[in-house]
Amino acid sequence: ARGDYETALSFLEQSLNISREIGDKAGEGTTLNNMAATAHARGDYETALSYLEQSLNIRREIGDKSGSIPTLHNMAGIALQNKDIEKFLEYETAAYKIAIEINEAMGIYNVGRDLGNVLCQLGKKDQGIEMLKRSLAIGKAAGFQDVGQIEKILQGLESGS
Repeated sequence: ARGDYETALSFLEQSLNISREIGDKAGEGTTLNNMAATAHARGDYETALSYLEQSLNIRREIGDKSGSIPTLHNMAGIALQNKDIEKFLEYETAAYKIAIEINEAMGIYNVGRDLGNVLCQLGKKDQGIEMLKRSLAIGKAAGFQDVGQIEKILQGLESGS
């Protein structure tokens, strides 16, 4: 049933225990991310952040740079919801640097879109627009369906709104 977070969390905890028992660190990190999404969906941002921090530690431990990108991006999203701009910038900048380093299109696209948008709102328009344009180009090249979001943001910036 939709919204049955306790059942979802129960299954995820079973999955986490199995991953730990068999030493599957990558599976453990992914499960913690999924547990964070469940906690986030029910409005428990503190627990979500705790799961994400655990996931990030595991991903760093095993050298999973690609997996670190969405984890950091999700941590940034929680920071933004909590109006902690400093933490948002810290997490999102780290995610963006990794995405650029390993040339991960989805990471560059998603993180660049959100980070670029916030930078523009903070008055760092040149830097923000550059990120948004890079994200747009990557999104178009990769065939991502939601590139219109970035086009609208850029149009709004160009029209001065």
